[in-house]
Amino acid sequence: MKNKVSLLLTLLSINLISEEQLYLVDLILIKYLPDFETNEKFLPPELDIPDNITFLAEFPYPKLEINSLPLNLEYKFQHLFMSVKIEEDSDLSTSEDEAPSDIETIPTLEVKKSVFEIDSAREFSLSAEVSKIARSRDFRVISTKSWFQNIKGKDAAELIFIDSDFFKGTRIFGFFQLYKERFLHFNAKLYLSELDPLFTQDERLIVGKNVFNEEKELDIYEEKNQKVLYEVEHSKKFRSGELHYVDHPKFGMLIKLTKAQKKISFPDSGLTKN
Repeated sequence: MKNKVSLLLTLLSINLISEEQLYLVDLILIKYLPDFETNEKFLPPELDIPDNITFLAEFPYPKLEINSLPLNLEYKFQHLFMSVKIEEDSDLSTSEDEAPSDIETIPTLEVKKSVFEIDSAREFSLSAEVSKIARSRDFRVISTKSWFQNIKGKDAAELIFIDSDFFKGTRIFGFFQLYKERFLHFNAKLYLSELDPLFTQDERLIVGKNVFNEEKELDIYEEKNQKVLYEVEHSKKFRSGELHYVDHPKFGMLIKLTKAQKKISFPDSGLTKN
């Protein structure tokens, strides 16, 4: 009987862990540049603000104090140069035996960092896609976002506010939700606005909390001279590791979800273990 109870508890714990699986979320917000004539008419969207919003937080890196150098360094002219050795491609290539193992490729949430916290110092996993888009004449990368979160059931899933801020006169913002039933699902409702000096918005406040349970209030139209032009609403089921596109004739979003792990700290030894 004792063994059956132990087995039942183990199965329950495995089920709980699967429901709270940690994932890395990567987003690329993009604008479609060509403005072709079309018969499709886009009505100005009405902003629909939901309740129970979760705000992303920025990981607080210390500010660096940079002291300017004196103009007269009393260096010889030739000392301002240094020789650089150019390695051959063969020297830089990595053999299959030296390739990183699977465990090293799993995204890891560091001990001092939190879920729903953007870490700008971490290498963005979709950087190759960003480079391809940047070389295209058809698209412009407006912003990238990346954070860790535990994926829950639909009823408990957080509704996240994402905001690109303005880049070259364009802003993409909206609400994004990830949840798990039999498959992974995401819901997204995004808006595109552009600066228009002849247009003025009234204050529109949204209220929510960040991961530290701090209540925040945000004027969604802090930049008054913006006009919301388009919206897109999209829902889809998908798998971890797949890249998906939220499509609209004027803008869109690329999304990728990757299974992750949390680094565990052991205070008695001062070491960390995955």
